[in-house]
Amino acid sequence: MGGFVLIEVCDANPACVSDLFELETEYPAVSVLETPCLSECELCALQPYVFVNGDIVAGDDVPSLLTQVRASTEEAIRLYNTEI
Repeated sequence: MGGFVLIEVCDANPACVSDLFELETEYPAVSVLETPCLSECELCALQPYVFVNGDIVAGDDVPSLLTQVRASTEEAIRLYNTEI
């Protein structure tokens, strides 16, 4: 598996859970960065979200967000592997 996927999460967002950080083990190309603020306060107050390689990924709840993050991660890795 090649490429690199950066997932950024606000430490105040409901998405900031251990399951998100476990993606680093599930996908060696993933790094999860917890930050104090991602400047998306209105979105942060409404629903779980993260940035995946700079793109916002949001879900209705944490489980649906994690499903979307996995899909975005797998797509980023697939694209990287087809470009090399």
